Amino acid sequence: MQLRNFAVATIVALSTLVFVLPAAAQQSSILTIDLSRAQADTQLGQDIQRQVEELEEQFRVNLQSGGEQLQSALEEVQQQHEQFIITDEVFEQRMIELQQQDQQLRQRYEVSTQAVQYARSRALEAFFQAILPDVEAVMDSRGGDALIEIRSLVASSQDIDITGDVVSRVNGRITSLEVELLPQRPDAE
Repeated sequence: MQLRNFAVATIVALSTLVFVLPAAAQQSSILTIDLSRAQADTQLGQDIQRQVEELEEQFRVNLQSGGEQLQSALEEVQQQHEQFIITDEVFEQRMIELQQQDQQLRQRYEVSTQAVQYARSRALEAFFQAILPDVEAVMDSRGGDALIEIRSLVASSQDIDITGDVVSRVNGRITSLEVELLPQRPDAE
């Protein structure tokens, strides 16, 4: 999400420059692209989204299992204490251990969340790099000199959106891209 926001902000900033340049820039052929739609409509973008969702699901299942085990252990300790099976000292010690396990689980959640966000950012960056040759080819075929994100366009008297053409070219050329999480640092756990 951050990478897309950065890309959009960069395109918006660059598109603003196009309108303030001298008269030569006004003679340029400006085209638009909807990057969100390009990502959603290409097989490549859909494949990346699927992979990231699978990563998120893996982390969710892992963390949910850890949370359920922790909850079960807490209930067991409380029940043993209420039934006088364990002493107050043992109960307090186990509660401290469970609190530490809870803290570790929360840290794993943070690390997992960051890892998925990083993977999503890397995937989006790779997606934009992968479609760049197609964007450039469509721009050349349409005689475009400049490209702006469609959300930056206020008005147009003609069809200058190249998103559909880019989607067609990308779908014909590349349909998947592997998304990998980097190994976690040992000190992150």
